[in-house]
Amino acid sequence: MTKPTSSADDVVWNFEGLYSSLDDPNIRSDLDTLDERSKAFEEKYRDLIGPEMTTELMGNVLDEYEALDRDLTKVVYYARLNFAKNTTSHKEGALMQMVQERSIKINTRLLFLELAWCNLDDGVAKSLMDSPEVAKYRHYLEVVRLRKPHKLTEPEEKVWEALSLTSRKAFIRLFDETMGRLVVKVEVDGVVQDLTLDGAIVLLRKPDRELRKRAWLAITDALEKDMPLLTFIFNNLVYHHAITDEFRRFPHPMKARNLDNQVDDDTVQGLLKAVDRNVGLVSRYYRLKHKILGYDSLKDYDRYAPLFDDTEKCTYEEAKKMCLDAYGSFSSRTGEVAQMFFDKGWIDAELKQGKEGGAFSASVSSDHHPYILLNFTDSLDDAMTMAHELGHGIHQYLAQSQGDLQMNTPLVTAETASVFGEMILFNRLLAERDDPKQKLALLCEKIEDIFATAVRQVMMNRFETRLHEARREKGELAADDVHAMWKEENVWMFGDSVEMTDEYSKWWSYVLHFVHYPFYTYAYSFGELMVLALYEQYRKSGGDFVDRYIDMLASGGSDYPRNLMKKMGMDITDPEFWQLGLDLVERMIAQAEEEAKALGY
Repeated sequence: MTKPTSSADDVVWNFEGLYSSLDDPNIRSDLDTLDERSKAFEEKYRDLIGPEMTTELMGNVLDEYEALDRDLTKVVYYARLNFAKNTTSHKEGALMQMVQERSIKINTRLLFLELAWCNLDDGVAKSLMDSPEVAKYRHYLEVVRLRKPHKLTEPEEKVWEALSLTSRKAFIRLFDETMGRLVVKVEVDGVVQDLTLDGAIVLLRKPDRELRKRAWLAITDALEKDMPLLTFIFNNLVYHHAITDEFRRFPHPMKARNLDNQVDDDTVQGLLKAVDRNVGLVSRYYRLKHKILGYDSLKDYDRYAPLFDDTEKCTYEEAKKMCLDAYGSFSSRTGEVAQMFFDKGWIDAELKQGKEGGAFSASVSSDHHPYILLNFTDSLDDAMTMAHELGHGIHQYLAQSQGDLQMNTPLVTAETASVFGEMILFNRLLAERDDPKQKLALLCEKIEDIFATAVRQVMMNRFETRLHEARREKGELAADDVHAMWKEENVWMFGDSVEMTDEYSKWWSYVLHFVHYPFYTYAYSFGELMVLALYEQYRKSGGDFVDRYIDMLASGGSDYPRNLMKKMGMDITDPEFWQLGLDLVERMIAQAEEEAKALGY
């Protein structure tokens, strides 16, 4: 099989400061040291965490615990990132498995701390958190206590954690390896090519409708080959989620994620209902696209077709310049941090068979930089993805000052900087276009991108909710049952504006988020609509906003999302808040309709 290529060939991670290679003996020696440190920590503090403990002692406990967490996380991320680069390699997989096994043993020795903290009386806990020695960890400690009703006994927690490698985590690895081996055979320019899933999906943005159809059929064929296995993986992971909910007394499948996101159920439902009320915007836009393209009917493989000519080409270096210019124009600070990702080898962007699909930014630790993974295919869309992940990376880098226990944000605010970065780049690109067709094409691409984030992710949440409910009610689900739910939820989104085919009904099976992060997807919609409102504020207020925004990013996960947004003048607990972003989308569609009309469509 030939190696997939793009202008990002050889753009790979530099792991300097972690380990020199997979065989570096320091990996095992560091784990041995961490093992001894965790034993000493348990022996030293197990019997001291209680109502009589001093604030000085609690401060020392948390300082040591955070240092352990920081040093273990670096080993775990080194193994995890190498596996992401090559999910089909036994060597990378074996290293990740070994590190996970060792880290679970280390973490189980530390379980007593959170359990003992949760068992303290509310008054005692408040007194400790109010003290100068402990106050810097206040938010972390408050969030731990939110899960107090859902904690098991210490022996149960240890068994639960130990078995995770042969249950949920095992199925996640199996999914990753299965998708890493997936090869999509597509005829391009008269030659059948072996493509990665990401490489094939980018063909759905090409102007050649027959090529899009061939890619769509080829992707479906590749997924169908593993459909029995993928259906089995999904069934088991969804059932594992149900068992978890039962034992931990979560009232509904999304509750654990809402707790992780530090948002209440009503706030999440307010978001979902607002999108549902406005879902007709999707059909309205796609009827316009149908009119411009002039097809008899708009198929699902036409959703991302360019309006006029070929999708705009964009090399890695061009995308780099665009992103640096965009972030630099917003703030010298964000521009400086973005530059480091390129200069210091913090990005892996080359296409490689077996590499994890999609894109992400991994925060690692407070004394080490984040890493960004891309699958760069030389399209303008890749530049937007680069801007998105740089937003995450900048956010993670700025938040390192909060320390390892509070630097990482809940998912709903984690998407803020990434989506905001996309908006900065989009508006710069739009301002640079003079040709009316180019401006309309770029505007429409952005509308489609917003739909993919704000509405499609809610569609995925609806599908995921149905999937979990059906698995609990009916037992193991057949692939056809899941296909039907996926198709029905896509019809909810697109109405009759796009024909959802039977082939597309199988495409739920490659969505990584359903496997790795159950009920993650609504966070994208949360972040998108929040950012649309934030960007309107930025457009109107300018410099003062920039300082407040950077301070908010630097806060990391040291406060609740509602409080961070309140400092930006926004109330996310108000159900009407979400309409602000949706109204902006409606105005963008109206603008696209006017510009299309001016061009004779």
